[in-house]
Amino acid sequence: MIMMRTYCIVLLFVATMFAACGSGDTFIGGAKGKRVVATVDDNELLLRDILAEMPEGLTGIDSATFVRMYTDHWVLNQLKIARANEVLTSHKDIDRLVEDYRQTLIMRQLDQYYVDQELVTDITSREIAAHYRMHSSQFVLDHHKVRGVLVRVSDKFRNTSALSEAMHKVASDGVMELNAFVEKHSLQITDLSTEWVTFSDFLSYLPTVRTRSYDNLLQTGKVQSMKSDDVVFYFVILDVAKKGSVAPLQCVEDDIRRMLYAERRSEIVKRYEQQLKYEAIESGRVTVDDATLMDAMSNRPKMNDNTVVVQEGRDVAKEEDAPKREEKSNEAESKQSDEAKSNDDKSGDTAADKSESEVEDKSGDEQASSNEAQTQKSEQGSDDSNVSASDSEE
Repeated sequence: MIMMRTYCIVLLFVATMFAACGSGDTFIGGAKGKRVVATVDDNELLLRDILAEMPEGLTGIDSATFVRMYTDHWVLNQLKIARANEVLTSHKDIDRLVEDYRQTLIMRQLDQYYVDQELVTDITSREIAAHYRMHSSQFVLDHHKVRGVLVRVSDKFRNTSALSEAMHKVASDGVMELNAFVEKHSLQITDLSTEWVTFSDFLSYLPTVRTRSYDNLLQTGKVQSMKSDDVVFYFVILDVAKKGSVAPLQCVEDDIRRMLYAERRSEIVKRYEQQLKYEAIESGRVTVDDATLMDAMSNRPKMNDNTVVVQEGRDVAKEEDAPKREEKSNEAESKQSDEAKSNDDKSGDTAADKSESEVEDKSGDEQASSNEAQTQKSEQGSDDSNVSASDSEE
């Protein structure tokens, strides 16, 4: 009863005050900026607090209405919190949950701060293609998807052959000619040629029965038709991706872009978290008794280019640049072959010169040996003559 009476007095006070304000007073400036508008127990609501929350541009009755509603809401909140403290025994658990949630919000904002500093949102088509090729098994279709065009005409329309011919050309020439034909004859067209849709969505433009199977219509390039009352639907399916097959890249491009964005964001958060731990442990702010855990926490963070996305992009670049590298390799091999051949020719000439020199040296050595032998033989003959002469004298 005391609380309700306080509540009624507060509302009466507010209504009286703003009635006076509406007669010419304003909320801005002077001592009114510190006026206590409402109290509940020991809690006070100041006029300046209300003015801080008031949207710009409110004047007169609108401003008085805002202050009245704000005050009513504040008083009710204070009364409910007071009653909760009286009747609820688990409010301490609520305080703990609120504090946990507060810390979670703060840490989430910190994560986003680092992400905003480092994240490059421009994910290229090459990176998307790389992820698609490496993880194609993750993109298996659980339903048929098609691309196609539908044209609705009256059953009295006679120029159907020209319409069919224009629809046949869509696969090779695009829908420009068909659009011109449709506009000329005031026909209704549904162009699904540039986007993949589920086969059931495609059939929703036709007079089909939901419980019936229409898989027999999954024929590419063929102009088909269905009639309903006095309307004929002509359609051509340009491409089909059947259930159980890998989805076309265009179908999952947006999904891959979101996945890569999430991967990059996660990598940035992990890296800065590791950096925080590393710096804190290096500076002695953190100590852990478990040596193994300490080693794991104090590892240096990875560099930016260690992310999966960048590596996949590099792999794709390598594959795309392979022909150029092969051409350069062939040129290098050809150049090496020419140089080797030239070196062989030079080696052959050098070997020939060396052989001739060796032959000349050998001939000279042989001639010298022969002359020496003759000299020795001559000396020996002279000695023999001297010996014979001596014997004859004796």
